[in-house]
Amino acid sequence: MEVNRRSFLATAALAAPAAFAGTDVSAAPSGKPLRVCVFSDIHYHPGVWTNTENTSFLEKIMARAERERCDMMIHLGDFMHGVRSPAQKAFLKLYNDFKIPGYHILGNHDQDGNPYKETCEAYRMPDGHYTFDKGGFRFVVADPNYFCNGPGKFIHHGSGNYFKRGKGSTINWIPPEQLEWMRATIVGSPYPCVVLSHQSFERAHCAPVMNKKDVQAIFNEANAKKPGTVRLVMNGHLHMDNLRVLDNILYWDVNSANYQYFAKAHSRYPADYVKTHRGAPHNIGWKEPLSAILTLWPNGRIKIEGAKSDWLFGVSPEDAGYPAYDEDGRETLPVIKSADMTFAYSGVRP
Repeated sequence: MEVNRRSFLATAALAAPAAFAGTDVSAAPSGKPLRVCVFSDIHYHPGVWTNTENTSFLEKIMARAERERCDMMIHLGDFMHGVRSPAQKAFLKLYNDFKIPGYHILGNHDQDGNPYKETCEAYRMPDGHYTFDKGGFRFVVADPNYFCNGPGKFIHHGSGNYFKRGKGSTINWIPPEQLEWMRATIVGSPYPCVVLSHQSFERAHCAPVMNKKDVQAIFNEANAKKPGTVRLVMNGHLHMDNLRVLDNILYWDVNSANYQYFAKAHSRYPADYVKTHRGAPHNIGWKEPLSAILTLWPNGRIKIEGAKSDWLFGVSPEDAGYPAYDEDGRETLPVIKSADMTFAYSGVRP
């Protein structure tokens, strides 16, 4: 079911036990909560997108992570549009070398200017999909950045091939080998899992993962064997803010740190700004960066402390002649809303 924001926030703190039963999750560790700074789709691209003329947006997000004493940071994809220019290297170094460990997820644009393996190396990722354990949780990084040119012909994004794919090609696939890796990694996990992806595993429209049902089946298989194994699934990509509970798993559609993109250009931004941000007529930007502080407890509590900004130059989607909502009924707003929910699992103390 889709969670209405008002009812979600009003009832989340009550945290009525979810319908979990079966295997004990005694392997879930006890201890202090894990705090994570989450942001997505910052799209560093000087001379093109809004708010990318310097590093200020990223620096403000990192300052919040430090101020909130986060244990780690996660960016959910589309960090940059290539890794080779001096400006891109400096931007990446700022994040990679920060005192708080930062993790990357590949977005569909992160390898626009180079092969994806080069992006992985620059981002210090072992591959497009990987896993790591932190603070009693397993983080499972998925990589749906494949397009398919026919049965079994999966091609990873790289060096701009995403824009040149053939007629009839479909995008956003998890190849069979990666599905098997996800199953082994999640079903066999000794810890509760948080699944990270750039594209969505739960959306009905707006370019979700094509074989999302296969992925959801893995989540449900793991939770049937050990309730509470998969607790949270996060994605970026659509630059929207939304929470949904599906099969007793919280799915979080994380808003862009920076802007919303529209294919049709508008003329509401100042001419001198457009001269130095040539893609800005396709953006409805935020005045300040959006990020969230995610806190995870072993007992099933999930807390999101969001952020609110204003429209860049005061221009909203309606002002520019765009629809406020997408096909899934999700609204473009300069907001990541807050929530606090506790799921009850068999064998875990609330």
